[in-house]
Amino acid sequence: MQDNDVMSALDADNDRGIDEIDLRIINALQLAPRSKWLSLAGPLELDAATLARRWNRLSESSLAWVTVTPGPQVLGSIVTAIIEIDCSPELLDTVAARLTVLAHAVTIEVSTGRADLLVTAGTADLASMSRFISEEIATIDGVLATRTSIITRWFTEGGRWRLNALAPSEKGVLTTSENRTAVRARSTGISEQDRKVLTILAYDGRTPMKELADAIGVSPAACKRQIDRLTSSGLVALRCEFARPLAGLPVLATLWCRVEPELLDTAGRLLSRAPEVRNCFAVVGADNLVVQLWLHSPAELDAFEIRLRKEISGLYVTERSIVLHLRKLLGHVLDQDGRRTSTIAPDVWLPSRTDSPEDR
Repeated sequence: MQDNDVMSALDADNDRGIDEIDLRIINALQLAPRSKWLSLAGPLELDAATLARRWNRLSESSLAWVTVTPGPQVLGSIVTAIIEIDCSPELLDTVAARLTVLAHAVTIEVSTGRADLLVTAGTADLASMSRFISEEIATIDGVLATRTSIITRWFTEGGRWRLNALAPSEKGVLTTSENRTAVRARSTGISEQDRKVLTILAYDGRTPMKELADAIGVSPAACKRQIDRLTSSGLVALRCEFARPLAGLPVLATLWCRVEPELLDTAGRLLSRAPEVRNCFAVVGADNLVVQLWLHSPAELDAFEIRLRKEISGLYVTERSIVLHLRKLLGHVLDQDGRRTSTIAPDVWLPSRTDSPEDR
């Protein structure tokens, strides 16, 4: 085969998108993100070389990646918020681009509905969140107004969302295998060295242990213990993300809901079990529950809402929107097809650029 033919074949392979076998691999990595290919070969009924080759194509084509996601211990100790931003129409792209480079702006959505942009942000405390909004968002040219809803409780978050590409028996084998090596550790917080590890894993959650250990200057055994502590204590987890529009899930929708306080916990727990639900969290405000969904088409939103009202009496949807472009997801900048184009590792403990040296 001529060199040009080889390149054409490679280009065609990269343009293939995500097929059913790829979805099975992604689903397996959602359950066991750092498993060796040999361990996944049996449950997936594919040889290790095929799994490695397929993953390399997905990774090199920016179609899928493994990254870090905050665990319940971190989410319970930091301040998270969903920030609605109104923009001048002609400066919308400029505002979004300015926000994209900010480490505290973890997820950015160009949206329909009552706000032009939805930003999910995280900071170490309320004072830091206040500074981030007033000094780093509100001062961007083109920002007309902001509305902030502080998140008080996460019922589920994107790192726990799963594909349904594997049979229950296959999922069971992978989950059991992953949990067998986990040793429950007591949470001790996030250290400076932990932050270095998490930054590397944010770019590539499957970074080989030796490479990771060399980067932070410890032995592979010590590095493994560090990762095991972070994950088993509930501080962080690993998640496998992929270009959803190219895998048949192009629609991300947000529902703002209102429910009586005494029903909030029940509603949140019920919603978090729905297979479509990516995020479900309680917020401070008249609309006190926010639900975000992955859907195959906009038409599915009506069906979900009808089901929602039947299953949860007393819940009212006050606002609904669809994301036109998921510009940034957990620090990963995405194109319109959902491919990762770059990564700005989230670091909610990073001081804002306007903090004084004494604050740092």
